[in-house]
This record gives sequence, structure tokens and C-alpha cells, in this order.
Amino acid sequence: MKLIIYSSTFEKDIAVFHPAQTVNLSEMKYTNYKNLKGIENITWMPSGQLLAVAGFNEMIVLLNHVTWKSLLQLYLEPVIGENYLNKVYEERVIQSKFSNKNASYYDKHILEEKSERPINIKIGRKNITEKLSIAKFDILEFSFCGQYLAVKHQLYPTTLWIWNVIDDYLDYLLLENTIVAARWNPTRAHLLVFCECTYAFEWTPHNANCLTIPRNITVLDARWHPGGNLLLLCGYNKAIIHHIEDK
Repeated sequence: MKLIIYSSTFEKDIAVFHPAQTVNLSEMKYTNYKNLKGIENITWMPSGQLLAVAGFNEMIVLLNHVTWKSLLQLYLEPVIGENYLNKVYEERVIQSKFSNKNASYYDKHILEEKSERPINIKIGRKNITEKLSIAKFDILEFSFCGQYLAVKHQLYPTTLWIWNVIDDYLDYLLLENTIVAARWNPTRAHLLVFCECTYAFEWTPHNANCLTIPRNITVLDARWHPGGNLLLLCGYNKAIIHHIEDK
């Protein structure tokens, strides 16, 4: 398997990338480099300077637009280890005195930054109908500025990796429910994450929060207005336009 980069300007192939090609380890930040296994998905940085290539072994490599060789790699480890740059935000439910099995909407959901390490990431269980399918990346999206890459893999359905590709470190969102969508603000480094529930999660490089969805809509997806302050929230049978405050 190989990836062919074609230039519409020169009207010809300008590079070929093989997942298992030899890499000059002196050019890699990681000393424990592993080969990418196959090519499952690709996505461009908005500026076109980097191309993210996802493989079938829970790995992503970044190709630079000059040599088309691997610049960085990310392997989705199931354990979060020590790294003073990494931030881990975990969802926590604060139960109300009014809450019960039939009225859980009284509970308050927050994102709490965790300092202890190591932290084990929850591994999802596949449905019987999906047992023959291959788990894959279902979120692989650069921020508008290109500095951050949001990543989610089906093996870890409640975890979102947010990779700072400039400084090469990670933030993690460890949530209770399966993540169904993650949408970058088109004007700044601001991410909203949805889990098919009546609240959403907001991430910026400085902090992360839980947001209540108006009218208790169960959100399946969302779309940003180009101005970055309005959001179309899409539910099962209704949608609303929600205003987002600048931060």
C-alpha cells in the first residue's frame, strides 16, 4: 500500500509515501519509532504544510510538504504516563439531592483536571454485529490554525486526544459516554465535543469545561457559523441555533 501525492499545479505525481518505508531516526523526535501499518485515513493541515496519515495500528504520522517524509508520529497508548506538558480532563458527575434513576438531569457534569499518573484509558467493547469489522479512526480533524489535531479511535470510544503538533504534546478528554462528534471553531483554537447527550464539552489550550445544551436537546452533531460565535446543534428530530460566548 502506498500514498501518491499529486500536484494539480505541475499536473503530475510529486511524491510517494510507503507506510513501511525506511525513516532516518535522527530526524524523528521519538526514539521508539514504529512503522505505520497500512493507510486508513488522511487529512490535511489547513495551510497544507502537514499531512496526517492514519494507519490500522492506532498510529498517525505527519508528513511535511517539502520532503514528504515522516516528521512526527503519534501512537494511541492505552496508558497515560508522566509528561508535565500533558493535561488530562476527566468527566465527573456531581449528583444532586433530587437526582434518581428517573431524573438524572438534575446531576451536574464537570471536567476535572487529573494530576495522578499513570491513568488507564477505557477500552470499548465491540457489538456482536461489529465483531468482524476493523476498529478505525473516526475523528481526525485539524484546528483552523493547524496547531492542534483532534483524534478519536473506535477502540477508545470515550477518549479524545488533542495533539499539539507544534510543541508535540497531548491533552486528553476522558468522558463517560461515547463521543459522536468534535467540531473546531473556524476562527480560533476552540473545540466542542458531543456525546449524544444533553450536554457538550468545550476545550481550549487553557482549560476545558462542560456546557449545558439549551432545551435539553440530545445532540448528535453540530455545525459552526463562519463567524465562530453561532452553532447549529442537531438532534434526533430538532435543531437549534446556539450562541457561544467569546473566551
